[in-house]
Amino acid sequence: MSGVFSTHLERDEFNIKMGGGIPIGSLMLIDGEEGSGRSVICQRLVFGFLKNGYSVTYVSTEMTVRDFIDQMYSLDYQIADDMLAQRIRFVPVYPLLGATKSRHDFLARLMNFNVLYDSDVVVIDSLSSLIKNSVNGDGCLQLLGFLKKIASQGKIIIFTSEADDEEIKPLRLVSDIYFSLKTKISSDGMQRALQVRRFSRARARVQDIVAFRIEPMVGLVIELTEVSG
Repeated sequence: MSGVFSTHLERDEFNIKMGGGIPIGSLMLIDGEEGSGRSVICQRLVFGFLKNGYSVTYVSTEMTVRDFIDQMYSLDYQIADDMLAQRIRFVPVYPLLGATKSRHDFLARLMNFNVLYDSDVVVIDSLSSLIKNSVNGDGCLQLLGFLKKIASQGKIIIFTSEADDEEIKPLRLVSDIYFSLKTKISSDGMQRALQVRRFSRARARVQDIVAFRIEPMVGLVIELTEVSG
C-alpha cells in the first residue's frame, strides 16, 4: 500500500485494524497510565516495521540495551538479525545524552542529537519523562516544529506519554495519530484496550477500539471482543 509503512505480521491482525499501515510523515502519540501497555504497543510496531524492511531508532528512558533485547524476546519478537544488520538502533537515554542529574537541557540535547533521526521510524518512549521540567510553552512549540520537520522528510515519529500529561498537551492536539490506552479490572483480570482518538490520512478503515492482551512468548494478541466502558 503506497504512502504507508506497513507493520504487517502473520501472527496478528494489528496492521489490518490500523488501516493497513502507518502513513508516512506522521507524528504519532500513544498515551496511557502506567501498565496500560504503551511500551508493548511500541515494541509491536517496531517489530512490524523491521519485518517489513524499515529501519528504526528506539529511544528509551527506562531500558538498557540488555533490558530491551530481553523484553523483545520475551514477546517472541526476535530482533538479533536486525540488530546485527543495524536496521535498529537502540538508544538508552541517559548514557547517550550525557550523565547529568539535571533534565533542564534534555530538550535541546534531544533536538541536536542528529544521529537519532537517520532511521525511517523514530520511537521516543517516553517523551513526557524525557522532557519533564525542561519544557515551557515556547519550548513545546519549538519541539513540535522540530518533530514536524523531521516527519516531513518521509519518516514516522512515535512518542509515548503518561495519560493527560499537561506538558505535552500541544503535541497531543496536533498529532496526526493519537492512541489512548485504557485498562479495566474484571473477574477475568486486567483488560486493555487501544482507543483510536485520531488517525489522519488512513488508507483503509481503522478500528476505533482494539482490545488486546499481552502473552509471554506470543506478544500482542488482539481480542475477539472489545473492552466496554
